[in-house]
Amino acid sequence: MTTNIHVKLRLTAKLLTLVLPFMAKSDVRYYLNGINVRPHKDGGAIITATNGHALGAVHDRHAVCEHEVILRFDARMQQACAVGLADEREVVMIGDRLAIIDKTGQEVYIQAGKPDIEGNFPRYERVIPKIETLQPGLLGTYSASVLAPAEKAALAAAKQSGRTIYSGMQFFNVNGDPNGSAVIRLPVEPNFVGVLMPMRDDVLKSATPAWVADLHAADAAANQARSAA
Repeated sequence: MTTNIHVKLRLTAKLLTLVLPFMAKSDVRYYLNGINVRPHKDGGAIITATNGHALGAVHDRHAVCEHEVILRFDARMQQACAVGLADEREVVMIGDRLAIIDKTGQEVYIQAGKPDIEGNFPRYERVIPKIETLQPGLLGTYSASVLAPAEKAALAAAKQSGRTIYSGMQFFNVNGDPNGSAVIRLPVEPNFVGVLMPMRDDVLKSATPAWVADLHAADAAANQARSAA
């Protein structure tokens, strides 16, 4: 369970834009309506968000984090994290309020109300598959609503790298199981990892529609006829 907010909190705002798309909205599991911040043994913190179907996590190597906490982020806080990337903005505590400051220490936005949420947040180490089980490729069926947070994270990472056109994602599956989770990596931000839960749906028995197969068969027959002429 998380404890009270700590005064020395300091997070890199632009990295939050990678995990905020995964945060739940108005979920009855109230603790999912925030982001989880946990100290990492090698320094910094792991910042995680999940809506229960998709999870995003990033290692903020420059973070200052005394202990685990779940933080509430209102719409204006999220917007302030996403803009002014060149300002090297940070999320900090000012008094008992969560705030964003720019590289000069100037306050950009102070969020009203209690910043922390009490609850037991899902353990990311139990959700992220072990590396020895992962294989390249995306298998199974995934809801578009589950893929959407990953796309937003990829776009944010590309924007931060200056490669706004190239927002690539790499996918991995668990032991070739189409019913297993999928892992997402972003080439432009190697400290990020995402996990998507598959949906149960009818499985297509063919890789392409029947009309495509008919076209290929007709094309093959035409080639054979030309060769025989």
